[in-house]
Amino acid sequence: MRKITRCDCHLHTDNSFDSDTPAEHQVDRAHELGIEYIAITDHCDVLEWSREDIARSNAQAVELDRKYDDLTVLRGIELGEPLQDLDETAKALGLCEYDFVLCSLHNIRGEEDFYYLHPTEKQAQNLLTRYFDELLEMVRWNGFDSLAHMTYPLRYITGRDGVEVDMSPHMPKIQEILATLAANDKALEINTSGMRSEGGFLMPTIEYLKLFRRLGGRYITLGSDAHVPEHISVGMADGIAAAKEAGFDSAAVFVNRRPVQIQFE
Repeated sequence: MRKITRCDCHLHTDNSFDSDTPAEHQVDRAHELGIEYIAITDHCDVLEWSREDIARSNAQAVELDRKYDDLTVLRGIELGEPLQDLDETAKALGLCEYDFVLCSLHNIRGEEDFYYLHPTEKQAQNLLTRYFDELLEMVRWNGFDSLAHMTYPLRYITGRDGVEVDMSPHMPKIQEILATLAANDKALEINTSGMRSEGGFLMPTIEYLKLFRRLGGRYITLGSDAHVPEHISVGMADGIAAAKEAGFDSAAVFVNRRPVQIQFE
């Protein structure tokens, strides 16, 4: 089977609330695809997380890293909504040793996950203003390695519900978010999960990747956000093409919280 990518740094297992896939199945599929590095990044949404699940996920990554000589399994975590309870965030980050901390925002303060919301265009604009405000707080906090799916709300607002929104009012805040990531030497994730649906798109799309590069961004990570083995590496060719067009010649993987650049083939 032709290798599509050398790394996939956003995978979930049955230690996440929304996946039934054993970690070993994800690892076996990644090896079948010829991937050299994967990060298991099970959900840790700090308002409602399980110490047992995160500890088990971490231990399984360590054990499965021994299975194949030509596949490195990294100990990751998807840290969700970290600023909504900093005490729980500190507990989660102190629970295990991690190679990679992926940071995400699925629901802004006082709201449900965007998955459950069906806003009008006017409501969407208000939600996006609040979303990017909280995202800027998160990148200023700076307690992570890569920012996941920066345009996550659009997956549902536009991609699923077909509500078109003018993003120009949000561009100053987005530019500040990307400039802060770049200044802090943090990575921006290219999340390819949106490519699995008809008319799908990367999160974020090419214009934001180009802006990040212009602002001095050095690191991008690639993640399929796969919850089942069949989704590993799906959309990666599009993600790599966008990264190259934006001026990146490599993707980062994080080992012991330090970036290692993996050149594109």
